Amino acid sequence: QEEEEAREILLPSWQGSSSHGITIDQTDAGVFVKRVQQNSPAAKMGVVKEGDQLLSATVYFDQLQAGEGAQLLSSMGHHTLGLRLLPKGGDRAP
Repeated sequence: QEEEEAREILLPSWQGSSSHGITIDQTDAGVFVKRVQQNSPAAKMGVVKEGDQLLSATVYFDQLQAGEGAQLLSSMGHHTLGLRLLPKGGDRAP
């Protein structure tokens, strides 16, 4: 039942939860949206509601500054991590 109710949304230009008007809180029960600021980008989208539980997050690496992707992954503790990979080929680095 949880999977049927879960939804995925895309928040472009993410610079922390405050950039979209979301306050996030972590408890023993999980990570939750504590507050959605009125007239914020998240409020205007109308899809993020106070009390929503964050089940997972996807971070797109195409807009990261140099070193941010490696820093993000190296700072992770023991968690389940899914990776979407593009096979090596062509003239991409490294």
